Amino acid sequence: MTTPETPENPETSPAPRGGPPPFLSSAVTVLSFAVLLVAGLAVGVLSGFAMGWVSHFWDLGLSQQVGGVAAVVAFLLALYALCRLAGWGSRRQSGAVGFAVGYVAVMLVMLGYLTGGNIVFSAKLVNYVFLFGSMIALAVGVMRSFVLPPRPTPVVTPSA
Repeated sequence: MTTPETPENPETSPAPRGGPPPFLSSAVTVLSFAVLLVAGLAVGVLSGFAMGWVSHFWDLGLSQQVGGVAAVVAFLLALYALCRLAGWGSRRQSGAVGFAVGYVAVMLVMLGYLTGGNIVFSAKLVNYVFLFGSMIALAVGVMRSFVLPPRPTPVVTPSA
């Protein structure tokens, strides 16, 4: 006859065996943050210059404006998915934060003001939708990438 296992108190339960050392886990977290920061920088540079071209053709007519808005909406959905993927892949919210920080840093540099105007973005509606929409997509992506701790498995007691 087997005795039912009693659930252990998390404070008194033994530490799990076979896991990585704490230093290694911290190093992997920092490394993944750095890699995702660089990925965010790259996505920011590429999308910023691509958006500059979309707004360059904005004044050519309604069909270009509709295509530009569709491109921005598709990009914002992809940006949200990339941010969520960064959090999921690193299994920590810090991965999504690293990606978002890299992206926002590039956007702030691209918004720098020069005497002839700003660097990439003109004062067109599609650029404002792109800039504010990307900040909202990243904020929601970071908030939604919160990883909950795993649920404890319920102890099943055999019935008599």
